[in-house]
Amino acid sequence: MPAIFKTRIHSVNCYLLLYSCMASINYRLDDLRALLALQATGSFVRAAHQMNITQPAFSRRIAQLETAVGGALVERTTRKVTMTPLGLGLVRRAAPLLSQLDDTLLETGRCARGESGRVTLACLTTVAHALLPQVLKSFQRRYPQVRLQLLDDTGQRVAQAVLSGEAEFGVGVLGGLPGGLYAEAVAEDPYVIAFAPGHPLQALAEVPWQALQSYRVIALRPTSAHRVQLGQALAEEGISPPWFDEVEHLSSMLGLLIGGVGVGVLPRLALQSGARMGLRSRPLVGPAVARSIGLIRRPDALLSEPAQFFWQLLGASLRSPTAGARQPRPRGAARTRP
Repeated sequence: MPAIFKTRIHSVNCYLLLYSCMASINYRLDDLRALLALQATGSFVRAAHQMNITQPAFSRRIAQLETAVGGALVERTTRKVTMTPLGLGLVRRAAPLLSQLDDTLLETGRCARGESGRVTLACLTTVAHALLPQVLKSFQRRYPQVRLQLLDDTGQRVAQAVLSGEAEFGVGVLGGLPGGLYAEAVAEDPYVIAFAPGHPLQALAEVPWQALQSYRVIALRPTSAHRVQLGQALAEEGISPPWFDEVEHLSSMLGLLIGGVGVGVLPRLALQSGARMGLRSRPLVGPAVARSIGLIRRPDALLSEPAQFFWQLLGASLRSPTAGARQPRPRGAARTRP
């Protein structure tokens, strides 16, 4: 929720309380605005001109409001217009509430047009690190005043953030999504074997899984989505997993690999930062395994204009050959069952 809504929630609640008390009678906001204009100008003629209506129409608005509250709000004489105590009390309470309501509606409109506001994105950490810098630059060129809140995490937590409404949409792994999410497959991110320059595996064009049995292979923790997916794929081929060392985070694996300690299995997108630091990689085959990357949101979610543009930018970036991922098999968009 944007900060402006939080700071004004008390005032809006007060307005809603005032409105609820009068909701059962013939009452309009324009009637209240007419009273405020009359108090400010001290004249029916000037107040009607300020509101760009005729004086009889203006007088009817004041009369309607007096009928609504059940008492006189204005004392009329031939020489001047004076607010009654009831009218002054209503003006003092209504003026700041109407001002806050107007400001809130104006700010809401600015957010809808992308002139301010925030986009909350849940994203796989590996995708955020690899693609978000360029995507965010393109986004900021169109929406320089819209802030980004990034929730970068694992695939499971990305999905939960979207499902709970904490994030407007997300970039996550499509396998094993919880029910009730709309998913659009965007790319296949193949697993590769990564190592420091000069490693014997660098001489191969591709590396069979069986060939890893003689190397010190670094893996993520057993409960990670990577390990679960790879374990299932290898079991189907009757191959024993070659894991030797274990780490909790990909960043730790990259640090070990850069230092020349072992070899590591990781998604190609996760290797982008390591490649800039000199790491080499080769495709893994027999079997070739890839994780399916996609855009996810709640089926009933109406994305704001800036969020929709961000969705399109991320999809285009993931589909780009420079991202390192492959195009998904043509399945179309998928919806998981609630």
